[in-house]
Amino acid sequence: MSQRPIAYVMEQTLGNVTHYLNLRKAEAVAGAPLPRWLPIEYRDGRLPWTARGGLLARQALRAVLPEVDGIFIHTTTLALLCVDQCRRKPSVFSTDGTPANKRHMREAYGLAAQPSLVERGKRQLYRGVYGSAAGLVGWSNWVKGSFVEDYGYREADVAVIPPGVDLAAFGAGNREHELPRILFVGGDFERKGGTLLLDVFRKRLRGKAELLLVTRGNVAEEPGVRVHRNIAPNSAELLELYATSDIFVLPTQADCFSLVLMEALASSLPVVATRVGGIPDMIVDGQTGHLLNSGDSAGLGDALEALVHDPAKRRAMGDRGRADAVARFDASVNARLLFEFVRSRC
Repeated sequence: MSQRPIAYVMEQTLGNVTHYLNLRKAEAVAGAPLPRWLPIEYRDGRLPWTARGGLLARQALRAVLPEVDGIFIHTTTLALLCVDQCRRKPSVFSTDGTPANKRHMREAYGLAAQPSLVERGKRQLYRGVYGSAAGLVGWSNWVKGSFVEDYGYREADVAVIPPGVDLAAFGAGNREHELPRILFVGGDFERKGGTLLLDVFRKRLRGKAELLLVTRGNVAEEPGVRVHRNIAPNSAELLELYATSDIFVLPTQADCFSLVLMEALASSLPVVATRVGGIPDMIVDGQTGHLLNSGDSAGLGDALEALVHDPAKRRAMGDRGRADAVARFDASVNARLLFEFVRSRC
């Protein structure tokens, strides 16, 4: 077992912030092997985030490299410019999605398609990055499959460890409302399927349910629709929305692994989501929620209407979802699994 610290280089963008905060909270309980935390904050700039983040990670590692026995980096975006440093110490890399996973999502993320020559070059580059690691962590089996099939990495050295959720923070509250409440949480309103959801709500659900939107998107309130902005992860306001809603929906067009789905399950909410990225690992179709194809407006309306009109089904799915969250997505348990895997490789 390592007697010196292990550097944990953590990207601070989107859901990665919540992952970092949950790891820090679980640190004492889970028994992290002397972590040296190196959060890499997102900064605006002319260079792409891959370059900016990689340079910041490289600078942070340079300061601690003589003092640590190993390196953990989440995500592999940060690892790209740190490969030479990681070859000096045993290293583990973690991600919610590889470049190969994400190549068909580029349009939804507002990125141009890349020429095949660029794609091949990127794949060779990341083969070298992943190949330098003593172990890899994927948040889903979707990612593990890409590590092995797209990049030729050793299957035995890949662990599937989802990030988890603070189960003590999330749970069911008062759900006695005049109308059922449908909750959507997604910063990027368009990519997360908010526009499609709003259209379905207007045509099929207005007057039958309330729609609560937590988003950064430029969307106005209207009859039956409430918009919540500037809500921080794990905040009291967000926890209250989960606790007092009846259904959770995320008809996303592109996502690798959505932490809000784990939060919804932990809050005993039935979930309606899409078969995108690692999401099929999270939702048991027909048991803890419903999985749809992206863009399926008719299916979205059918699934939501069925739950709106059937309180018993909502409760049963919600109860199964909470049990599944306890079994598979406990942040303290999954943090311990992560720390143990890192320790075993470093």
